Amino acid sequence: MSTPIHTNAPFKVTKETSNANGFLLPSTLYNEVKHIASIPVKGFYAQDIPNFTDYKFKMHKNAFINDKLTIQAQLVKQNTNGYLVNIIVTKQKNTLNHQEMICSAFFLFPAESLEIEESKTAC
Repeated sequence: MSTPIHTNAPFKVTKETSNANGFLLPSTLYNEVKHIASIPVKGFYAQDIPNFTDYKFKMHKNAFINDKLTIQAQLVKQNTNGYLVNIIVTKQKNTLNHQEMICSAFFLFPAESLEIEESKTAC
């Protein structure tokens, strides 16, 4: 892999994505992160992107209503077993150019061999 594939997506915490106390619901963030994780690997699949085969999701800090988060996804490893996507969710702190980590995750997507798939369908 010569060039890493990056994706940055904004996410704003709203009343709909938080609980009664204003804390971001982890399940909502997980669903958004899961969606964003598939973007860097889209080009490697001829059909739909398969479900990931393994993942790790960890909340480091809480986010609150009106927080503006950035979900950063990066393809960090590509081999015969699949594609590993690293996710970091951050929010800007009051100090200039300082980011606070809210969440981190890894998703492993299976490798798809087009030659094997084509030979199976040709038989």
